Amino acid sequence: MENEKKKGGFHYGFVIVACCCLVSATSVSLAFGCAGIFYTPVSEFLGVSTGVFAIYATIQSLISGFALRFMTPVVENYGMKKVAIVLLLMQTGLFFAAGLFTKVWMFYIYGFVSGIIQSLMPSMVATVSMNKWFKSNVGTFIGFSSSMTGISGMIINPIAGAYMQAHGWQATYALYGWIILLTAVPAMIFLYKNDPADKGLEPYASKKEKAKKNTSDAGVRYEVAVQSKAFIYVLIGLMSLGATSNFVPYIASYAESIGMTLTAAAALAGVSQFGSLIAKNGVGIIADKWPRLLVNLGPAMPCAGLIIMLTLGRVNPLFMTIGTALFGAIYGTTTVGNTLVVLHVFGNRDFMKIFGTIGMFTAISGAVSNSLWGIIADLCGGDYTISMLICIGLCIIGCIVENLAFNEAKTLPREVRQTTYVKPAKAEEAASETEA
Repeated sequence: MENEKKKGGFHYGFVIVACCCLVSATSVSLAFGCAGIFYTPVSEFLGVSTGVFAIYATIQSLISGFALRFMTPVVENYGMKKVAIVLLLMQTGLFFAAGLFTKVWMFYIYGFVSGIIQSLMPSMVATVSMNKWFKSNVGTFIGFSSSMTGISGMIINPIAGAYMQAHGWQATYALYGWIILLTAVPAMIFLYKNDPADKGLEPYASKKEKAKKNTSDAGVRYEVAVQSKAFIYVLIGLMSLGATSNFVPYIASYAESIGMTLTAAAALAGVSQFGSLIAKNGVGIIADKWPRLLVNLGPAMPCAGLIIMLTLGRVNPLFMTIGTALFGAIYGTTTVGNTLVVLHVFGNRDFMKIFGTIGMFTAISGAVSNSLWGIIADLCGGDYTISMLICIGLCIIGCIVENLAFNEAKTLPREVRQTTYVKPAKAEEAASETEA
């Protein structure tokens, strides 16, 4: 195999980073961060409440969690490139079709199909790709690519909103389809590669990493992982923090309940996104340099944010803003942090299978908590204090159990498996080379 790169030259791995950034900025951002602008106009057109229309989002979240477990063998058999291209084309068609929908049940089918698509796009494309193409700074690149969803949302939302006012929501769905078809799809077809070997390269590594023995494909076997205490700890931690993250949409309602104006309360949504943007990059960097700090600082920031919002935030808008930014970091902890925690505890070997199994449970906790915090507040006469106190408790639980998981990880047996993607036509040739 050729050298991984000429001295001082450009490594193709950075093109892969750009591809992952583009997927986050289009596929993921349009499905989640830029979806809210449709709620009111579409529900009014269909003659249903916003809540009834938004059920599609709950279906999408549930299916995305369950589908990942079943998408794992598909990716292993066909490679991420082919699977991602098919899913992006499906998403393009879905957006074009959505502009023609006239019944709410059609959007529920939309949510089901979108859930299958988004089982891979938010974190798996970047996580799998970075672990194949890089031996160093893996977390940093995963966090950076994931943060593009927030940046894209800040750009696309106002543009799409203006476009919707001029042309209607049907045309805006079509616009979303064109964005993916003209950006992410060509990037995955012409630029993305499954493995460095496809370009005659080795993974990019810093000088420090080059000196180490290659254990990037080492990890705990799936059958061993799911029967371990570490798996239970990680599962509880990720479910706790995932449920907490679903309080973010209620921040504006909480702000209004303590007397803030509607305009000021709505502005806090942008503040939480800023906190998420910073955290996604920060979590990745921390995971690379101080993995143990990841499971302490990750839950600590949103926990501190909730405490500030509950106390000082009630009397001072500045502290409310600070608390909201800190709590917004929960999105970085759950989107980027979750994958990195699983990677650090169980390794790369059967990462997708393990994460897919965990994803089924986190999807359920996410679906339940989407409504739970609002229901508790309604039972308390519109007071969100109890909901926020429970979220604080969940952050503390998440911190404790994830630390326990890191301790247990030291006792788990790890094996190395060749994870480089091999094209079917070359499988026999590769096998003979291995035997030789």
